[in-house]
Amino acid sequence: MGGVILKKVLLLARQDPLYHHIAARIHSLFFLATPHRGADSVQLLSNVLKITVPVGSKAYVDSLIPNSDAIQVINDGFRHAYQGIQLWSFFETMPTSLGLIVEKDSAVLDLPGERVQLLNADHRNVCKFDDPSDSNYCTLRNAFISTIDSIESTWYSNKKANHHQEMRLLLTYLGLSHAPENDLANILEGRLEGSCQWLTECSSFIDWRSGLESHPKFFWLTGDPATGKSTLAGHVAKHLEQMNGDCASFFFKHHNTGRSTISDLLCSLAWQMASLNTGIRHSLLAMMNEDVALDRTDERSIWRAVFASRIFRVYLRRPLFWIIDGLDESNRSSSFFPLLARIDAQFPLLVFVTSRPLLAIERALAHERIPLCHEVISRDRSLGDIALYINSRAQFLPCESDCARERLVERILEKSNGNFLWTTLIVRELEEAMSEQRIEEILKSVPEEINELYARIFKQIMDSSKEAKLVATILRWIVCASRPLTVEELKEALRLEIEEVLPQLDKTVSTICGNLVYVDLQMRVCLAHQTVAEYLYREDIPSNVIIRRNEAHSQIAKVCLDYMQGDELKVSRHRRGSAFAKHRKRSAFSEYAIQHFSDHVARAFSSQDSLLMDLYGFLKSTSLVWLELVATTQDLSPLTATAKNLKLYLERRAKYQPPIGLHIHHISGWASDLVHLVAKYGRAMIATPSTISHLIPPICPKESSIYQAFYDFYPRGLRLIGLSQEQWDERLCCLDFSRVQALSVASRDNKYTLGLSSGIINIYTESSFQEQMKLKHGEPIRQLAFGNLSLYIASAGRKRISLWNTSSGIQLWTADLAALPMAIEFNEDDTVIMVATRANTLGFWAVNSGRELDMSQFSDINEDDQSEYHYNRPPIRIKFASNLSLLGVAYRQRPISLWDLDDNSFVGQYHKAGAVYPEPLIHDFIFNPNPEICLGAVTYETDVVVFDPFTQHTIADLRIQASSLAASPDGSILATGSGDGVIKIFEFETLKQIYQINSDQQDIRAMSFNSNNLRLFDLRANQFNVWEPSVLAYRSAAHDDSSLNISESINEGSEAVSNATIDEDLIITATATHHDPRYVFCGRENGTMAIYLSNTGQELQCLSDHGLNLAIIRMQWSENGSVLLAVDISGGYSVQKVIRDEHGSFQHSVILQKSGIQVQQVFLGPAADRLLVSTADNYELYDLGGALLAQEKATGLEAPGPWIQHPTKLDKLLMINGQHIRTFQWSNLQECLEPRTVQLLDVKTAMPPRLRAEATASGRNLCIYYAGDSSAGLAPSMRVFSMQSITSKADVINPAANFNDVAKDVKCIIGVHKSLLLYLSQQGWLCSINIDDISPEKFYTRHFFIPLQWHSNTDHLAMCVTSKGCVVLAVKNEIAIFHNGLTFEERVGCKGTMVSTRASMRSVMKRGTSEP
Repeated sequence: MGGVILKKVLLLARQDPLYHHIAARIHSLFFLATPHRGADSVQLLSNVLKITVPVGSKAYVDSLIPNSDAIQVINDGFRHAYQGIQLWSFFETMPTSLGLIVEKDSAVLDLPGERVQLLNADHRNVCKFDDPSDSNYCTLRNAFISTIDSIESTWYSNKKANHHQEMRLLLTYLGLSHAPENDLANILEGRLEGSCQWLTECSSFIDWRSGLESHPKFFWLTGDPATGKSTLAGHVAKHLEQMNGDCASFFFKHHNTGRSTISDLLCSLAWQMASLNTGIRHSLLAMMNEDVALDRTDERSIWRAVFASRIFRVYLRRPLFWIIDGLDESNRSSSFFPLLARIDAQFPLLVFVTSRPLLAIERALAHERIPLCHEVISRDRSLGDIALYINSRAQFLPCESDCARERLVERILEKSNGNFLWTTLIVRELEEAMSEQRIEEILKSVPEEINELYARIFKQIMDSSKEAKLVATILRWIVCASRPLTVEELKEALRLEIEEVLPQLDKTVSTICGNLVYVDLQMRVCLAHQTVAEYLYREDIPSNVIIRRNEAHSQIAKVCLDYMQGDELKVSRHRRGSAFAKHRKRSAFSEYAIQHFSDHVARAFSSQDSLLMDLYGFLKSTSLVWLELVATTQDLSPLTATAKNLKLYLERRAKYQPPIGLHIHHISGWASDLVHLVAKYGRAMIATPSTISHLIPPICPKESSIYQAFYDFYPRGLRLIGLSQEQWDERLCCLDFSRVQALSVASRDNKYTLGLSSGIINIYTESSFQEQMKLKHGEPIRQLAFGNLSLYIASAGRKRISLWNTSSGIQLWTADLAALPMAIEFNEDDTVIMVATRANTLGFWAVNSGRELDMSQFSDINEDDQSEYHYNRPPIRIKFASNLSLLGVAYRQRPISLWDLDDNSFVGQYHKAGAVYPEPLIHDFIFNPNPEICLGAVTYETDVVVFDPFTQHTIADLRIQASSLAASPDGSILATGSGDGVIKIFEFETLKQIYQINSDQQDIRAMSFNSNNLRLFDLRANQFNVWEPSVLAYRSAAHDDSSLNISESINEGSEAVSNATIDEDLIITATATHHDPRYVFCGRENGTMAIYLSNTGQELQCLSDHGLNLAIIRMQWSENGSVLLAVDISGGYSVQKVIRDEHGSFQHSVILQKSGIQVQQVFLGPAADRLLVSTADNYELYDLGGALLAQEKATGLEAPGPWIQHPTKLDKLLMINGQHIRTFQWSNLQECLEPRTVQLLDVKTAMPPRLRAEATASGRNLCIYYAGDSSAGLAPSMRVFSMQSITSKADVINPAANFNDVAKDVKCIIGVHKSLLLYLSQQGWLCSINIDDISPEKFYTRHFFIPLQWHSNTDHLAMCVTSKGCVVLAVKNEIAIFHNGLTFEERVGCKGTMVSTRASMRSVMKRGTSEP
C-alpha cells in the first residue's frame, strides 16, 4: 500500500505550489508488488480485522478493494502527473499459502516508459534477500545503478553546462578578454620535469604553504630579469593544484592590455575564485544581476565591491592560493599592498608574488607591515634548472662524442651566469651549427650580457636586406600591439601593410626573428622576454633595428583605419535588419582593429595630416558598423577608450596645428559623442547591437557628430522631432519634491539613497533610476551612510539613529541620540557605526547589536597651549576620515580641529594660510577618500583650499565661491557647488579646473559621487539631480598611461556646459491625441492646455485655461462631439468644445468645469454626451450641461475599480471591481443582468494608474495590467482575457494569456494602437504586445529606445500614441514625437530569449511585417 500512498504524495506535490520543489526533485519511482488496481485478498484481510478485538476494521483497507473509487481517482491523476519521472514496477511470481497477494496486472501500471521486471519471491519476501548474490537483490541493485547513472549523467551534464554559462557571464561582467587559465598553460608549456624543485622543497615555502597562523601568509620571490621567475610561479601553481589546493594565478605583462594593471589582476583573480567556489560564484552573479557597475580604472573600487563586500564574506573550507607573477610590471604595483593589508587574518588566503628586487615594493611591504617569507633566485639556484634545460637539448647539439657533448654543456652553463633567456637563445643558435668549428666560433663571439647578445642577433638577421623589412614589420607589430596578436592576426596585418602572405607563419616566425619571438599555446605571437622590447626602444642601437614609438604607432594606426574603411565594414543604406545578418566574412584582423585602433592613434605622430584624414574618413563612413561590432562583444569600454584617445590625439595636435576646421570639429564631436553614447545608451546598445545604426543616431542631439552624419542614413527610418536640445545634456535625472525636501544623499554600488524631511528614505536603482524601496525612519533624515562592505545603511535624525538592511528593507535596530548628529560613518570593516554630534560628543555603536560601545568628548583647542578652548558655540561642520583614522571638526570662525579616532587624541589644527583671528567662515570641508592621498579640502567665503591634515600645511589655494564639496571615491576629483547653482570640477591635488556645469537652479546644499567616480549627485532647492559629466570618463585612471611616452606637453583647458532654463509652470504633465494625427493636446503644470503639431512638435495654439492653476494629469479627446476632457491633480475637471474652422484655427470654449471633487476616474461616453465620474463611494453620470443623470453607490466590499468603454458595444461600459468585471448601461448607469458579473482569476484590486485595462480596436481581447505594490509584497501582473468569454455565461474566466514576466519590466502603459498594447520598459525600450494574436510561444516586440533622462524625473509619464503610430512623450516643457518607430521590430521571448534571429525594418523594405 506504500506505493499507492507515494503516488498520492506526488499528486499533492504537483498541485500545491508550496511543494512544487519536492515534486521537481523526484527522478524515479520503484514499486515492489504495489496493488495499483487493488488486490483480491483485501476482502479476506478486512474480515480478519473485523473479528480481531484489539485492532478492529480499518477504513483504508477498503480502499484497496479492486477498482475502488479511491484507487481509480489516484490512478487517473497519476497518469497525468508522472511525466518526467522514470517508473520501475516489480511483480511477485511465487504464491503464499493464500496464493498471489498482488497479481501482475495490478502490480504493473501499463504507462508509457514504464520498466517492468519480475522477482522470484512471494509478497512477503519481495524486499528480503539471503545474500548479495541473491537474484532478486541483483535485479533491484541493477535497477538502482541504472537510475543513479542516469541521474549522474544528466546532473553532471547540466551542472557543467550551467557552470560554463555562468563563467561566461562573469567573464563579460568582469571585463576579461579570455579565460585566465590560458596564461598558466603557456607558462607551463616550456617547463622541464624536475625543474624548479628547489623552491617547493624550500623550508620557508613549506611553512608558507601550510597556512598556519604562526607563519606569514605572503611569500615574495625576487630575481633579476630573465632568471625564470614566471616559470617558477607556474610551477608553484601546478604544485599547489597537484596537492588539491584551490589556486588562482595571474601573470603581469607590461603594457599588455588586460594584463598590466592591478584592476586586471583583481578581476582575473575574482573570476578564477568564482570558478573554484560555488558560493563565490553565486555571490558575484547576484552582484551582476543587481547591476552593480564596476569601475575597472579604480582598483580600490573593485576591491571594495567585489572582494571586501562579496568574496571575503563567503566561508571557505580550505585555504585559497593567489599566485602573482611579475608584480613589478604592473602600472601601479604599490597600490596592491594597502589592499592586501586589509584582508582579515582569519580569511584563509595565501599570496605568492614574484618580481624584480625593487626598493618600492620592499618599502610598500614594510609600510603596510605585511609579514612575509622572502626568497631570492640566486645564481646557484638557477644553474641547476639551467643544467636540466641544456641536458634536455644536448642530444641536438652537433657533437661527435658524449664526452664532447658534456664539455659543451659545461661551457654553456658556465657562461650563462644564471640567465635562462641567454641560455635559451644560445642553445637554439648552437643547434643550427653544422660543425664543431662553428660551435667554437659562436661560443667565443657570443657576449655574456643580454643586451650585447640582442645586438649580435639583430645584426645577423638584419644583414639580409631582403628579410630586413619583414623582420622590422613583424617586430613593430609584436612590440607595439596593445595585446599579443594571434598568428592569423599578424599574418593579415603583414598582408595589409607590406602585401606579403606568409602561409606557415606559426612555424617560421621564430626563425625569421632570430628566436626572439615564439608562438604560445593559444597561437599568439609573443616576445621571448620583456627585455627585447626594452632593447628595441633604445636610442643607441642601429637605425634599422630601433622602434620609434610615434612612427611605429602611426603606421599601425594607418593599417587599422584603412582596413576599417574597406569593404568588410561597409553596409548598404537599405540593409534589412542586423549588420550581421548578411555580411562577407571578416578577416582575423577585424577584432584587433576594431578594439584597439585608437590606442595607436593616440600614440601616433599628431602633426601628420594624413592620419587626420584617415580618421575623419572612417568616422564619416563605417563608424556605425564599428559601434555595432563593439557592442556585440557586450563590452563598451573600447568606446570610452577611443573617446579618450581621440581627445588626447587632438590635444597633442593642437601643439602644431590650430584646432579649427571641419575635420577637427567632427573628430572632436565624436570624442564627446562616444562618452555620452556609453553613458546614456550603453545598456540599449549592448541589449541589441543590431539596432544601433537604425535607432541611435536619430535620438542624439542635433549638433552631435553622429547625428549630423547618420540621422537620415536609412530611408524612412526612425525620426525624432520636437525637442530643442542641440547638445548633450550632462544631467541624467532630476527628481522634484514639491511637498518635502531631500536633506541627505548617499550612494553605494548600484544604489543611491535620499533622506527626506518627511522621515522617508527612498532607495533607487542607479542604472534605471527606479525606486526600489521606501524605509520609514520617522523623523527628518539629516545623515545617511552606507556600509563599506555590507548591505547596510545607517540613517540619523535629530533624536535617533537606525540601521537598515537594503536588501530586505528590514530595520535591524534603532538607538536614541542625546544631541543632533552632524556626521555618521561606518568603520572600515563595518563592525562599528560612529556618530559625531552637535554637543561635541563622539559615540560608537556595534553594528551587529545596536549596543552603544563608547562615548567620548571633543572640543575646540587653544592654539597657544593646546588646552581646551572654552567656546560656547557648537561645531558647524564635522567630517570623518575613517581610512585615515581622523575626525575633523570646524567651529564658526575657528580653525579645523583634527582628532585621532583610535585613541581620541588631539592631532592638530589647520589654520588658513595668512588668516588672523577671527578666521574666515567655513562653508564645508571634506577629506580625500583615497588613503593614498592624505589630503583634505575646505571652502571658505571666497576660496577653496587643499591641505595636508597631518602636517596642517596648505597644498593648493584657489579663489572661488563654493558652498559644498564632494570628492570622487578614487580621490582624483574635487567637485564644488555654489549658491548660484554652478558645479565646478577640479583635480583634487592641484585645484586645476577641468570642467564646469551651469544651471538655472540655485542653492546647492549637498553633493556626492557614485561608487565608480562617473556620476555626481546634488541636492538643491526642491530638486535632486544626477549628473554624468563626460570629463569624468576622460579623467579615469586609464588616461594616465605611461606607455604613451609622448614628448608633447598637453594643455588641458577647462570646459563648461550649461543646462537650459525651464519654466516649471509650463512643464507638460498630460497628453492626448486628436483624431487627426497631425494634432496633439498637451496639459501643463499650471493648468493650461495647448495644441501641438505632430510633424514639428511645436505649439500651434493655446486652449482655454483649466482655471484652477493645478497640474493636468489626464486628458481625453472625443471625436464625436469634438470635446476635450481634462482632469487636474486635485480631482477637478473641465470639458471644452474644440472645433477646427475652415482656416485651420481651433475655436474652443469651456462647457463644464468642476473642482473640489476627490474623483478617482472621469471619462467621456462614446457619443460625448455623457460624463462618468467615479469616486471612492459613488459613481455618477452627468450630461455635458452638468446635470446629474444617475448616481449609484459603490456596492460590495471592493471599491470601484477602473472603468473602460465596452470594446464592442457602444451603449455599455465595463468596471473592474476587485476580481470581478461588471457591465453597465451608459444611458442610466444600471448594471446589466446579461452578461452577469464575472470573476476574473488572478486580478488584483487597485485604481488607475496602478491598475490599467485596455482593449484592442477589434474588441477581441481585454488586457489588464497591475503595477504591483512592493510594500504589500504584490508583484506586477499582466493578463489577457477573451471578450467572448467575458460576455458568455461563465462565472469564472481564466486568462487567455499570462504576461507576468513582461509586467515586471513595465514602467508605463501607453495605450493601444490597433491590436498592439504599447508600453515603456524600465530600461527605456518602447515595446508592444499583440494582444489579439496570442500565440503559444509568447513574446513581446521591441521597437525603439528612449533615453532614460527623458523619462526618469517623474512617476507619472505623459505619453500617448497617434492613429498613425507616432509615439508622443512629454519631456519637461516640450514633447518628443517619434515617427516610424513602430516599423522597427525585434521579437523577444517573454523569458528574455530572442525569438527573431534579427531585427526587421518594415518601412525600409516595404514588405509588410517582417518575420524571422
